[in-house]
Amino acid sequence: MLRQLRPAFVLLVLMTLLTGLAYPLATTGIAELLFPHQAEGSLVRRDGTVIGSELIGQNFASARYFHGRPSATTDTDANDPAKTVPAPYNASSSGGSNAGPPRNR
Repeated sequence: MLRQLRPAFVLLVLMTLLTGLAYPLATTGIAELLFPHQAEGSLVRRDGTVIGSELIGQNFASARYFHGRPSATTDTDANDPAKTVPAPYNASSSGGSNAGPPRNR
């Protein structure tokens, strides 16, 4: 039985290292070398500050562009901080909340 388990274990470790470590590192490294802007998330910077991403909906004014799909996000009202106003192209709210389901007690 040990003769059968040893090759299976060795193959498990080898494939884990290959597909779980070597392949992701190699593809990330190649992407960083060939496409550095895209590999970093296609970030849009203004005066050294990240203001968005080229990959998330932007509000285009010209008819020659495809129009991004606005999201149902809000931002704080500049006139009254207690209120919110629609901010359909707010890229900071494009990710998940990471909030889990409520716990039953």
